[in-house]
Amino acid sequence: MRAVCNTDLFSRKLALVSRGVSARSTIQLLSGILLEAEEGLVKLSATDMEISIQTSSEAEVEEAGRVVVPARIFNDVVRSLPGGELSLTHDRSEGVVRLASRENEYSIRAYAAEDFPQLPKFDNASAFHMTGDALVETVDKVSRSYSRDETRPVLTGILISFEKALVRMVTTDSYRLSIKETELATTFEGSREAIIPARAMQEVGRIFTASDEEKVEVLLSENQALFSIGDVLFGTRLIEGNFPEYKRLLPNTFEREISVSREDLLGTLRRVNLFAQRQTPPVPVTMRFSEGAVEVTVRNGEVGEAREKLPATSEDDFQISFNPSYLLDGVSAVESEKVLFRLNESLKPGLIVPDTSDNEGGNREEPDFLYLIMPMRDPSGS
Repeated sequence: MRAVCNTDLFSRKLALVSRGVSARSTIQLLSGILLEAEEGLVKLSATDMEISIQTSSEAEVEEAGRVVVPARIFNDVVRSLPGGELSLTHDRSEGVVRLASRENEYSIRAYAAEDFPQLPKFDNASAFHMTGDALVETVDKVSRSYSRDETRPVLTGILISFEKALVRMVTTDSYRLSIKETELATTFEGSREAIIPARAMQEVGRIFTASDEEKVEVLLSENQALFSIGDVLFGTRLIEGNFPEYKRLLPNTFEREISVSREDLLGTLRRVNLFAQRQTPPVPVTMRFSEGAVEVTVRNGEVGEAREKLPATSEDDFQISFNPSYLLDGVSAVESEKVLFRLNESLKPGLIVPDTSDNEGGNREEPDFLYLIMPMRDPSGS
């Protein structure tokens, strides 16, 4: 293999692919990056057997070939090189890859490419696409409530449902539940549901944000999801198992619907939550509703007490307590001018949604984002 690349461009592509390299595997090949030189391109690929990233860099290819290079030293060397041209040469007889830049030359021990895992291919005919900005926004909203507990793999994923012109994403960690619906750029024939690792979906969002693309091509198979973003192909294994029947968790009716200014409430929560100090178990934030107002309180025996009062559309006296960080996450995810709380009893789940009411007629559209949150018992008993 012999190829000449632009150093800056190749370095960016290499840094991207390196995010797919296994950091823990005992298999040497998985700690490396597969280089494939062909006409006009050097392809770069990496996988840890859960995710895979493939991309390419333009190059003058003098001799085609394939080789696997240890990712860490390769990335560190290329990143530190001055701008200009980078020459890559694989000497099969010596088992090394030589890098040459200006008067600098480096030799890195390489691995044969024959045993590198088979990488997925993208079938454009079976794919559909959605606007990249919409995908990023949807993933961002539901990512607040997926579980980080690896002992329950299903909860570390995002349940993604495609049907007609709609995609729905759902996450839960058993204490809160996020649901976001978004229009697809194209119509999806039939319906399909899959559980995709939340961290993988966040990586797709990062790849798109760093690109100049407008859309993301999506392909679902029985055990894998593929996302094509320009010249980057990202793949991830699906999570097996049954996602909780989340629709059963959503109350059919609510005794109260209370609207509060989002910006005012965010400011209040950020200040009073300073008194919660992320203790374990968490110190609850209590919302005491009365006619036309809500009082937000955090009482911490070790620190002190914070109390703020805000206008609200409440009509009766009612009190409910929540985990402070969970409540802040839910209110932050709402983008409307006002946040709507749908509440029943003080120990029953509450729903946080955008207030979509028409100011003139008072009619509310069905929100496209729902955040269900379990309440806490207030240890003060007040």
